Amino acid sequence: MSFEAESETEPLTADQEAELRRVACENAAAEQADLNLAGSEVDRFYALPSAVRSAAHVGKYEVAAQLADELLALAPSYKANWNYGNAIHHAHTALGLVALSKGEVARAAEHLLDAGATPGSPRLDTFGPSMELARALMRAGEFDAVAEYLSRCRVFWKTGAEWLEVWSDMVSRKAVPNCFMHAYR
Repeated sequence: MSFEAESETEPLTADQEAELRRVACENAAAEQADLNLAGSEVDRFYALPSAVRSAAHVGKYEVAAQLADELLALAPSYKANWNYGNAIHHAHTALGLVALSKGEVARAAEHLLDAGATPGSPRLDTFGPSMELARALMRAGEFDAVAEYLSRCRVFWKTGAEWLEVWSDMVSRKAVPNCFMHAYR
């Protein structure tokens, strides 16, 4: 059995889930500080994806929405930039989490698909996508959008083919994968 498949044989415990979230939240203040230090527009464009992600991790949904909107407004000016794919992916992931926090499941699913429509980036192509919104949507019973999201991620995350295969199989059986290495990416 592959590492990827083995990592999904047992569901994460509540303590393991809490630890993953704690680690993600632990970095939030530093990521927000990096954004505050950004002196130029391009520096801000580089800092925004992490700041958006961290605001959503800690449940600051109003801040996450404002930063995501700013990031999506800046993104068209940086389409040729290596960070463009990160911007699209993380802005839509955060906006989906914001929508889900308001009970807007269909809107959250739309943002998940938009997050998966990213062209990729050096980081996404290597380390893969965030599964935070996908996992939350599956817990809300939204498996079809997640299946499509995983399909879209195949376009840019070639090195994650095994992960995507394992997760797609689980999603087709309406099982929520652990995605422990990607739960709060």
